[in-house]
Amino acid sequence: MSGRERYGEGAVPGFLRMREQMRSILSGLALVALSLPGHGAAADMVPISAGIYRIGSDAGARDARPVHEVKLEAFRIDATEVTNADYVRFLETLDVHARRDAPAGRVTRKHVGGGDAGRLFTDGAGRVLIELDDSDARIAIASGRFAPAPGLAHHPVTEVTWYGAVAYCRWLGKRLPTEAEWEAAARGREGRIYPWGDTPPTPERAVFARRRGDHEPVGRRPAGATPAGVHDLSGNLAEWTSSLYRPYPYRADDGRENAEADGERVTRGGDYIFDTSADGLTGFFRGGFSRAVEHGHRHIGFRCAADG
Repeated sequence: MSGRERYGEGAVPGFLRMREQMRSILSGLALVALSLPGHGAAADMVPISAGIYRIGSDAGARDARPVHEVKLEAFRIDATEVTNADYVRFLETLDVHARRDAPAGRVTRKHVGGGDAGRLFTDGAGRVLIELDDSDARIAIASGRFAPAPGLAHHPVTEVTWYGAVAYCRWLGKRLPTEAEWEAAARGREGRIYPWGDTPPTPERAVFARRRGDHEPVGRRPAGATPAGVHDLSGNLAEWTSSLYRPYPYRADDGRENAEADGERVTRGGDYIFDTSADGLTGFFRGGFSRAVEHGHRHIGFRCAADG
């Protein structure tokens, strides 16, 4: 029996309108759920005390030498990496609107309009924020809104450029950590080899040596967290820092923290796919693969920091 036969000639249009309203309500509820604690909300921050930290390693690669000391002011750093759900909320603040739905990795210019739409794609104008058209992106358009790919809301966001990481952190009144801050958070005052200590990495402590796309939700390896509670500083995704890739010793006043300067930026922490050995997961590893700031990458994410 057809809808018209069962409900009457005028009932079907009303039913369709009601179905679309329910879809809109459910989509809104899903986004609200993602903003609740424990559902992809922006990460809690862990305080790192001011003081002298020893960074670098004479036992590491050439770019990690020499061991030297840096004096840092107190700062805070996100306990976990920024997730797909987190980045969706940032995208919703931009001058963009969905024209039609598309699955993650297949969002193109025809799916998005608005003044900022060009900043969401590989060949976009100006400083691109994220490459939603890359097959490794995990943000879709569903029911007319940006949304994490199903089951991946709490995975670290991929394909965000350095500029997109900077913009996200600024939106929250934060910033990217310098590489010295990142290393201090990972190694502590005692100069740990790995975030958790000096014991080599295991699958219980870090996500590494995986296949393409096989990363995990943030914070799922508590055995690999620092004593202070910073998670995933080794493995899963490597992380953008604010610092230009220049030789150690680190000096904050030598131009490497100039946000407008051209050049590759340091990534830290190793990643799930390219860093398959323990060497790439140390707290002093600086030689991450493919650090071009204008592009997103399947293996690079980020977390934010803040003063004080």
